[in-house]
Parts: sequence; structure tokens; C-alpha cells
Amino acid sequence: MTYIKKLIMLIGSCLLCAASILTMAGETETVFTSPGKLCFPQTSLRAELDRYDNVILDHYVVISKVHHFKEGLVFVGFRLKSKPDELWLFSGTTWVKYQNNLIDSSPEPFIPQVQTIPTGQLQPIMPTTISMAPIDPSAYVSDGEIWIGYGLSSSTSVAETFFEMIESNRFERIWEIGKRLNEGEFSPSNICLTITKMSEIDHLVGTFPIPNETGPDIEPIANID
Repeated sequence: MTYIKKLIMLIGSCLLCAASILTMAGETETVFTSPGKLCFPQTSLRAELDRYDNVILDHYVVISKVHHFKEGLVFVGFRLKSKPDELWLFSGTTWVKYQNNLIDSSPEPFIPQVQTIPTGQLQPIMPTTISMAPIDPSAYVSDGEIWIGYGLSSSTSVAETFFEMIESNRFERIWEIGKRLNEGEFSPSNICLTITKMSEIDHLVGTFPIPNETGPDIEPIANID
């Protein structure tokens, strides 16, 4: 059983445990009389102008057509230009330093939250985020970079998927902390989807934990030697 299939089973178990908290009450489907269009930026930065102490960054990974629905993993990385050989990977909840000098080290893949249940396949567009709530990366202005890419899975090894991404050069720098998204290489494209129908899913929400006012900062990076 591959890593991703095991992951799906684990997520499924968590969802069953959470059934008393969040349950589907009904689904309403609307078929459009003619195709509509939904457009949004591929990369979205939410922050005060020229201030980077309260940031949310979202990015949609556009999967190559030849890789649609293949098994694979997305990786969200952070590095410092001043220390280019060190890398942190975001799991979707925490940042973990990648110990690439250890034989048994396994890169941390990005796992979407429950709201975007993973299917074990690379969908044509994969949503990612560096935090579900605002974080403070201001200490890394002009030095910190966010990189995102994806690798194809041909085995149970996450490391092999990660290195497949590296060898295929299937990753890109989406933001340098301190740069506006309309500057040079950080001018994101707009993604437009043609849609023919819409499903509205209603949920019955019980007691659900209230998140902190701010999300977790990139704590391990604060104590770099």
C-alpha cells in the first residue's frame, strides 16, 4: 500500500471521529443554463502595504496536463538566501526542518486540511497555503523565500517523490518575503475555470474548536545557528 493510500485511510479515520462535529446536512446542485467562468489569482498575498508582520499567503499549484490524477505529493518549502542549503517544509500545520544529511530523513509533504480532503491524486489545481491564520515572517524580509512544487509517486517512499520533483525541476519560487506580488517574477497569473454546474453543500456544525487569533509562526527558523 502506497504512502498516499495509507494517508487517505488515516484521514478517513479522523473524519469518522469528527462526524459528530461536522456532518453533511444536504447538497443542492445547480446546473447552469450556459457555461460560466470563475477567475482568481494563482497566488494571493494578504498583508498591509509594505508590512509583513501579519501575512496570509495562498497559492494554487497548476498540475501539468500529463500528470492529472496521477499519484503524487505537493511540497511547500521555505529557505533563506543567506543559508540556501537549509530547507523547511510545511505539512499544512507545522514547519519542519528537512534533515537532508540523515539517511532515514523523510521530507514533509503538504497535506490539505479537512476542508479539501485529499484523494491521493494530483488534481488539475491543488490549493496550498503557508498558514490558515496570519503569521509574522517580517524577520526574514529580503532573505526568506517560499518555494512550491510537486513530485510523482512511483513507490511508497516520500523521499523518492521529493527527489523526483527536484530532478524534474518541477518547483518554483512563488514569493520572496518583502516583495510585492506585482513586482517582476512575482506577478501571478489569474486562473479561470469554465464551470457548468455548482454544488452547495450544507453542514450541521456542532462544537468546533476556535482557532487562535494568529497562526503558528515559523518557530524552528527563529533559532537558526
